[in-house]
Amino acid sequence: MIPFHSNSRQHESLARELADAVGSVDLADDAAFGRTVERFEDALADYCQTGSAVAVASGTDALVLALRALDAPPGAEVITCDFGFYATAAAIVMAGFTPVFVDVAPGRMVMDLDAARDAITPRTAAVVPVHLFGETLDMAALRRIADEHGIAVVEDVAQALGARSGGRLAGSFGTAAGISFNWSKHLSSFSNGGAVLTDDPEIAARLRSLRGHGNAGGFRHTRMGLNSRLNPFEAALLTAKLPHLDGWIARRRDIAARYTRNFAACAGVVTPAATETEAHVYHKFTIRVPDRDALRKHLTDRGIGTLVCYPVLLHDQPAFEGHPLRAHSSARAAEVAAEVISIPVYPELTDHEVDVISETIASFVQPDL
Repeated sequence: MIPFHSNSRQHESLARELADAVGSVDLADDAAFGRTVERFEDALADYCQTGSAVAVASGTDALVLALRALDAPPGAEVITCDFGFYATAAAIVMAGFTPVFVDVAPGRMVMDLDAARDAITPRTAAVVPVHLFGETLDMAALRRIADEHGIAVVEDVAQALGARSGGRLAGSFGTAAGISFNWSKHLSSFSNGGAVLTDDPEIAARLRSLRGHGNAGGFRHTRMGLNSRLNPFEAALLTAKLPHLDGWIARRRDIAARYTRNFAACAGVVTPAATETEAHVYHKFTIRVPDRDALRKHLTDRGIGTLVCYPVLLHDQPAFEGHPLRAHSSARAAEVAAEVISIPVYPELTDHEVDVISETIASFVQPDL
């Protein structure tokens, strides 16, 4: 059995270190956001090369609060990609804005910048680029578009912590950026957690108010916020894991390179588009195949875990029925959604397991090889 994802393999190797981290939590520190959380925020901001990191309860909360901190008018439009995880679009709606969905770039699984530019109207307040599966967008180009039109950039870095665009870390380009530490992420808590990155001290101050019900002190609440707190035990675990992140990313890249070599002669498998060396952290290794569902069953029958991310375009999600939205042409995104399948890529996979997975896929997709 080769599971799609395994935190247990990682935690086995870090058992003593993680136990020490949990034991180090100051139980006498009874502040809502105490010293353990503050230490993690400082370490995360230092790693991401941003002015501030504001810890919250989840990646979804991070995006909701980052968008609310913009102080844009209710109902303003926010552009994002139509292909991706539901939480990105849900956060736009929960923040009080109107999602505008655009297509993926040709040959890629991230937002088409030309489509994003074409979708801008006088009602546009922000664009949310999603560094999907760990692959970054050309953020310098997106910033030029955003600056030209006077709109904010709120990055979704839930799947791309540690990735770079033009040599600069994802999450350091926007007005703010949301991160997730969900158990499935490549820097993961035991359950859930998130953070917002920003270089703007005023935005950071708004975020700290918004995560505590918009409290301005003295039980006076000036903004519609959330009760969104990162558990100090999760903060301690994340602080212990953070120094290992670059090593885990390097191993993910090694596995991705091995997959790419293994599939080089298999015309029926489309591997992730080649990018600059540090632009992809392979949170997921997502391939495209013509008969995705049959391949998934084939792999499941042989004890190999997979995940289909994501089979439904965001504008088609039933939860958005009745909500205002705009959807531009998503022809490429629809093709991607029908063919994608994600295969194991966590750092603790062995080379032998990678080869077994590769051979099992290749023999099904192109049996004459």
